[in-house]
Amino acid sequence: MKTLKLFGITVVSLFFLQACGSSNTSIHETDTPIDTTPEPTATTIVDVAVADGNFTTLVAALQATGLDATLSDTSESYTVFAPTDDAFALLGQETIDGLLNDLDTLTDILTYHVISGEVDAAAAIASVGNLVEMVNGDKVGLSLDGENLLVNVATVTVTDIQADNGIIHVIDAVLMPLADRAEPTMNIVDTAIAAGSFDTLISVLQATGLDSALADESRSFTVFAPTDEAFAMISAETIAALLANPDVLTDILLQHVVEAEVLSTTAFSLNGQSASTLSEAAIPVSINSALNSLLFGGATVTVKDIYATNGVIHVIDMVVIADVELPDPAMSIVDVAMANGNFTGLVAALQATGLDTVLDDPESNFTVFAPSDDAFALLGQETIDALFADTVTLSGILLNHVLPDVIVLQDTAVMIAQSANKMVTTAVNQDVSLSLSDGTLYANKSAVSLTDIAADNGVIHVIDQVILPLATKFEPTMSIVDVATSDTRFSTLVDALTTADLVSTLADENATFTVFAPTNDAFAKIESTALSDLLADTTALNNVLLNHVVSGAEINALNAFAANGTDVGTASGDNVSVKLVNFTQTTNAANDEVAYNSEMEMLVGGSNSAQPGYTVYVFDEDLGTSSSACNSVCAVAWPPVLVTDAEVSNIPGLSIINRDDNSKQAAYLGRPLYFFQSDSAPGDNNGDGVGGAWWSVSQEQVSLQVQGSNVTTTDIYTTNGVIHVIDTVITDNLIPRPL
Repeated sequence: MKTLKLFGITVVSLFFLQACGSSNTSIHETDTPIDTTPEPTATTIVDVAVADGNFTTLVAALQATGLDATLSDTSESYTVFAPTDDAFALLGQETIDGLLNDLDTLTDILTYHVISGEVDAAAAIASVGNLVEMVNGDKVGLSLDGENLLVNVATVTVTDIQADNGIIHVIDAVLMPLADRAEPTMNIVDTAIAAGSFDTLISVLQATGLDSALADESRSFTVFAPTDEAFAMISAETIAALLANPDVLTDILLQHVVEAEVLSTTAFSLNGQSASTLSEAAIPVSINSALNSLLFGGATVTVKDIYATNGVIHVIDMVVIADVELPDPAMSIVDVAMANGNFTGLVAALQATGLDTVLDDPESNFTVFAPSDDAFALLGQETIDALFADTVTLSGILLNHVLPDVIVLQDTAVMIAQSANKMVTTAVNQDVSLSLSDGTLYANKSAVSLTDIAADNGVIHVIDQVILPLATKFEPTMSIVDVATSDTRFSTLVDALTTADLVSTLADENATFTVFAPTNDAFAKIESTALSDLLADTTALNNVLLNHVVSGAEINALNAFAANGTDVGTASGDNVSVKLVNFTQTTNAANDEVAYNSEMEMLVGGSNSAQPGYTVYVFDEDLGTSSSACNSVCAVAWPPVLVTDAEVSNIPGLSIINRDDNSKQAAYLGRPLYFFQSDSAPGDNNGDGVGGAWWSVSQEQVSLQVQGSNVTTTDIYTTNGVIHVIDTVITDNLIPRPL
């Protein structure tokens, strides 16, 4: 069985365990030339931070704790890793407020950002791979991500800002010191049992007898512990096969264990290296700097440093299988799919195209991203019938779900998804992008819901949507401006480009652009007076329009999928977020007024609404207003979705508008939501299209979003780039470009 391997630099256990020991490298202060010219006024670290304007939260925290006086002392020198306001914002306002009311904890956190003495970037880089002591007595791990210096998982974005009493390095996340160890009272196994989220791990440890080994308090271990949810991502058939093969299961479990106590700070310093585990497998340790997360064998460490009497537990979100060969059932991929019962559509399609014989070949290996029956159903029966009538097209679509001659297990797929090159090549020689967002693995925009279903000639991963072909780039004949001008959906955009004097820029065929193009309806969501003011303010309009343009790059849909979870720089100088949003993962709790119906792919009333499960609608006459145009008699036939608890946050894009009677109404992407009186049961859609002005709110299960705007059409190729159509104008909540 040929298995795809993806490893970074392999370092054997000697280095790893040495790093776990007591040797902590200290950074020597750099020699700073003495300037004998008298300065009229000292510019301290605090002065520099105040003057910069991007450290207002840091400065407020320093002032609240009195540390501003310490860092203003010109008789001492310090190095400060300074989180920006955006870095603090990642904590959330509630956490920030809590810290400002707990000055002891806040002081500990702030002093965890400070080294006594001056350490410039060169000295810090020279100490990569080691631990460095901070003023609070705790240590940080230094490493490199390409050419970028990392402090724990935070990226240093600006280095060597000189002050009279030290140096500032800017970081993109707040550093959190390790929790105090105190005196743990339970060993690793008892700690895992008490947590309540490792029942499967405990059961497999007991099945292999490893529970007694990891309870041994005469030894010290680090366990990277998969949660029950992590085990649930592996098919029940594979788990059963592992339980029937305890030696294989033991090998898998032991490669989650290091015989030494490895705290997270040490793991941070080992970024890009490998840990030697008790199975003798070298498992890569890395940092995803885009997500500020620690990875072990591709698995994300979700909780760090749970202390036990005989070591430490780090919680991970995936079972790491690595090089262990899974026990193969005596069935091919086709046999497994047929026996499973959830792939009747896929099996029928394979049989219709003759591909069942290909994937039945015992001499070959395959990785198959297999759409479930529910995934096929999303296509609609008309599309399914058309594909079965065109077996050439159907065959091409099916083969685009197959990786030939290779077995890519879940952990390897996740590592690919977090690598620089996120592409895998399918049997039709097309690339598919693997990406990771909010713990979900995606193939293009199809979410992987179950992994590692083993067959004797490969592995199956279940996906929730059919991977459809992307647009092919032939020889376009029109520029971006020509395409926009010829399409009536973009008349407002063209008028805006003309007003902002950007037409000639985007018509330049010697340049390359990616344009996220708002439709007329997208502009109409802006309140009419605000839109008129924007169109009259050429400076502001220019900036807003450039928020929709990436200059110097043609980012097609495949590359956009690969950018899932990252920020992309625009021509305005700000960044926009690119993300696959999985609406099937949204909640419908007791206090939610709006919910998502995955089967119907639309928004419906939530548990806390007047009509739970009923279809919700938008009204075209609301376009251009900041409130609702449906009041009085209208509201009897079309009752608004009222918000009674002042919050709607369970679905991305929800907000609240004020009605004429001062009640609160839920809105989606700026459009107020309503029920229809003539709908008598959940699932009814009688209001859709009424009067040519009322529409149900369709929303595909997984949506590519740019700064919260849904991309509704991808890959309109032009002679100087590509256009993607979006449903909302990008006007605010932009991400400042790192300095």
